[in-house]
Amino acid sequence: MLKSRARRRIATKAAVAGTFSAGALLVAIPALGAPVGPSPVTYTCTPTTAGGAAFNFQVQLSGPYTTPSPNATVPLTWVIAQPATSPSMTAPAAIPTTNTIVIEGDLVASGTPVGTSPTTLKPAATYTPFASLSAGAPIPFPTMTATVVPTAVGTFSVKPGQFVLRIGSGTATAEQTYTCTLPVTATPASATPLPLSVVVASPSSTTTSSTPTPTTTTSRTPKPTHTVYETVTSTPKAGKTKKKSPAEQVTKKPDGGAATGGGGDAGPDGRMFVMAGTILVFGAGVGGLMMRRRRPQRG
Repeated sequence: MLKSRARRRIATKAAVAGTFSAGALLVAIPALGAPVGPSPVTYTCTPTTAGGAAFNFQVQLSGPYTTPSPNATVPLTWVIAQPATSPSMTAPAAIPTTNTIVIEGDLVASGTPVGTSPTTLKPAATYTPFASLSAGAPIPFPTMTATVVPTAVGTFSVKPGQFVLRIGSGTATAEQTYTCTLPVTATPASATPLPLSVVVASPSSTTTSSTPTPTTTTSRTPKPTHTVYETVTSTPKAGKTKKKSPAEQVTKKPDGGAATGGGGDAGPDGRMFVMAGTILVFGAGVGGLMMRRRRPQRG
């Protein structure tokens, strides 16, 4: 019973600690500019030839993974992928490995750290297929990157805008260009770009300069030491000294005999009691034999 209660207390503490840790992580993620998305964003892509169609592309926007400081370069990553459900944007004709896929987009940054008015960033990327793509195959989109330099502390947001996709050999006559814009009404209505929030903070500087204080040491000259030697001489008394005998030197004699084990004057020896007992036993035996012989013999 005690073990089960102890285990229950340990499990409860672990759950509480995990909850606080998860909460701290969720609070820290927005401050570090965690990725936003992928989420569906509706774009209407119109080719240079004719016509146009709407696609719910999967859009993801990522920022720095550490809190930037003013005048630091903040990297931004913009990923556009094909829709999770059809229709997909496909190649109108075969794309050989000699052709390239070029994408250019607009990112709108707004907020106090980047200025009083919104700033438009122009990221671009180029992709060359490793293998030829057949007509009707989904078009791969290169990943776009951009940078922005905030000049003040605070929070600014970055929101995806329109982009242009070009497929071809690089010449104007052989390229197929798609201009993808954000329509006024998206389908569904929630398929709109999500802004990325980036927090800019001043670096915490804890520079402490300490000047060592000189220590004044006063040196003293030791005083001379005077050593005095004294000789003590024992002078014997006048006259001859009589040497005492060993017997006269003992002034107090101990009571009782010496502890030598011999008994001394402590009392009779134990051997006397052993001998007396032996004689009594022997005499009793002899007396018994004599009394047995004196009994009258019955005929």
